[in-house]
Amino acid sequence: MRISRHYSAAISAFVIWGFFPIPLRWIQSYPASEILFFRILLSLIVLVLILGTARRKALLDDVRLFREFNLNQRRKAVMITLAGALLLGVNWLLFIYIVNSVNVKTASFTYLICPVITAVLGSVILKERLTSLQWFAVALCAASCVLIGLNSAPELVYSLLTALTYALYLISQRSLQGFDRLTILGLQVLITFLGLVALYPYLVDGAPTESWFYIVVGIIAVFFTVIPLFLNLFALNAINAATIGILMYINPLLNFILAIALYKETVTVLQACGYGIILAGLLLFNYSNFQKVRALVRTP
Repeated sequence: MRISRHYSAAISAFVIWGFFPIPLRWIQSYPASEILFFRILLSLIVLVLILGTARRKALLDDVRLFREFNLNQRRKAVMITLAGALLLGVNWLLFIYIVNSVNVKTASFTYLICPVITAVLGSVILKERLTSLQWFAVALCAASCVLIGLNSAPELVYSLLTALTYALYLISQRSLQGFDRLTILGLQVLITFLGLVALYPYLVDGAPTESWFYIVVGIIAVFFTVIPLFLNLFALNAINAATIGILMYINPLLNFILAIALYKETVTVLQACGYGIILAGLLLFNYSNFQKVRALVRTP
């Protein structure tokens, strides 16, 4: 029963994120920078309320842990947190722009290739080992990028930049061990917000006056930012990373379905070939993870 609840939480989180383009499209007429600013602001308010109440003990534990660090450890933690805030803010801005100004299909491709880029960066930066089969899968994914780039180079560039910022964010946060993830996220959102405040005149051309805008951004902040994050953190308490890595593909697959079924976006022959190749690459790349999940499911 306990495992079942955690699986349900993980699946729910990725399903919610899979439908994220819908509320973004509701406010498509607004600049991505304005949507980002108020998403960050409302998310920060929600996170402060949570950290000050339900997560107060975890917050105090994190403060205590930071005080126990020596000077070098503190500097490293601060630099990683600042870098994470920058990468997260840029990633959110790019994703909003892609959904509302490019297409949902590109947003889907972004998070299909993100786990592979993360693994490659992990191999290069953190010296994590990839198998020969996984490197072959990486080559297939690279081939798919070439095909999709032949159809639309700008779309490919947007996808790679967005995927790269999130992959670098994930890699950087692996070095920040011992702290509660929600505390770190709250701090990074605060730092991002302070940076956006400094850039406010360049990002926001007058605060929106329509109540509809704030209702939708509030929905995004609560139901498409904080709640799925909570569900994902809850799931990680009992589900291994390999399983989460497979389940996370629910998100881009739902994005792709929305792009075709709801927004009537077309897929060219080159793109279809590219998506087919990347699907094969992802299956090969996650072969060992599938084996682990199968063994876990068979375990009584």
